[in-house]
Amino acid sequence: MSDLGATPTGGSLGFLQELDGDREGQFNTMGRNLVNGLFVLLRSAGMHDLNNDALIRPTQGMIDAVGAFMKAFHEEASIQLVDGTFFVNKRLLRLDFSTFQNARYLRRIFEFLGVNELTFTQAADKSTLHSFLLAFLKVVRERQGAINDYPLGTIRLRKVEVVSEDVGETVEEPRVQVLNIYASGLLMLRSFVNDLRRGKSPRHSRVKRLCLDLIDVEPRYHNLLLALLHLENYKGNLFCHMLNTAVLAIVFGQRLGLTRNQLVDLGMAAFHHDLGWALVGTLDQQGNGDPALDLDGVQYSPQCTAEEMEDLRTKVAQALVRMGGFNESVINRMIVAFECQIPEDAAAVGLYYHNNPASFMTHVVRMASFYDELTTGRPHRPALPPDQVMRRILDDGGRTFDPFLGKLFGNCIGAYPVGTVVELDTAEIGLVVNLPTNPVNFHRPQVKLLVDNAGRPVGDRGAIVDLNETFRGGSKYLRTIERTQPPSQFSLSVTRFFFG
Repeated sequence: MSDLGATPTGGSLGFLQELDGDREGQFNTMGRNLVNGLFVLLRSAGMHDLNNDALIRPTQGMIDAVGAFMKAFHEEASIQLVDGTFFVNKRLLRLDFSTFQNARYLRRIFEFLGVNELTFTQAADKSTLHSFLLAFLKVVRERQGAINDYPLGTIRLRKVEVVSEDVGETVEEPRVQVLNIYASGLLMLRSFVNDLRRGKSPRHSRVKRLCLDLIDVEPRYHNLLLALLHLENYKGNLFCHMLNTAVLAIVFGQRLGLTRNQLVDLGMAAFHHDLGWALVGTLDQQGNGDPALDLDGVQYSPQCTAEEMEDLRTKVAQALVRMGGFNESVINRMIVAFECQIPEDAAAVGLYYHNNPASFMTHVVRMASFYDELTTGRPHRPALPPDQVMRRILDDGGRTFDPFLGKLFGNCIGAYPVGTVVELDTAEIGLVVNLPTNPVNFHRPQVKLLVDNAGRPVGDRGAIVDLNETFRGGSKYLRTIERTQPPSQFSLSVTRFFFG
């Protein structure tokens, strides 16, 4: 086995074995014992009579697991299921391989019972567990009522509504709400990336919370999210690229009609797809390390040899498991992170035996990442206009991107994405401010007029026009885009235009 610290890109990554402190490690161990103990107990009850000696060891194991947890942490022992992921006392449970299948079984049980929280309010005993198992079997085997119809003693099962901490506050104006989500996301991801590079344990649950916040943005305000992809002061940093890629992937996924759980998987995969560059040249606790990598702008596309890239992929996989445990979602993120490290001029094929193709999520994340990267200026090249980048995706012909998904991406985001300055055949100048109302006519977005047909700026008086509108006969469109213009020609900041 090679010395990880000896590779040029490796840095000192011993922290991957130390991400959790002793207390955190103890919590995860005892939390896994609770989940495993509950799984063994319920499985044994389903296989044997409750008076069978085969229940003695699982019952005692559950008693011991609950007792040890309460003694160590002096609080109730509560197992929660939130968006398909298990938490213990509202802290993410990082599963290991042995717990993975057990957790999947428990998830199905929770869903069947119609609950998402099981709490031991006091130390468990044989009598309490027997009553609980009796009620469980009545509901599962005999289909007799709900489990809470039966006496459960000190065990509490319930369906808890997940509500925002901001309930009761005044509803924010949409622009403020979207800007707050994006701005807090940038700050959180900056801290997340820099914690990883310093060798500290990042707060991974906050990334999922950000993902859910983005998913909850109403579709009619997606134009505001897409406008923030042009935020000049941060565009180009790794944490900004992570956020922009996730925004594009989530908006695309919602336009396709993906479910909430599918959107969570897609968004989290997008957040982590370039995580490897945060592990290149790690820093110490004082921020000392590779001088080419400063905390405010991680260079996330260094030149790596094939061996260095393989080593980096391994470390990304280790980091993902350490942060999120071992479950299907983390496995999906590993796959996307692996498949996204393909050069942009190489198709995502031939990665596996038997010519298995890249995953759906990889194709989406690669397009979103490509779009954000090429609309970002670099020392060796200027930023490309959004429409030119979209045209490259649409005209790719399957060389890099899946052609069908590429066309869907263009249909959903628009051939002229939000933030593009366009010149119309009426001699008017406008800014694309919203997605096309008809995805079939993806080259006909909604435009805010900036300059009238006489060449005069119209300011706030400029109307928002839908380029999908036709004359009364329906045979000809009122306006059509002829060409695009650089925003700088009009001293226009896209984000300042939307948000002031």
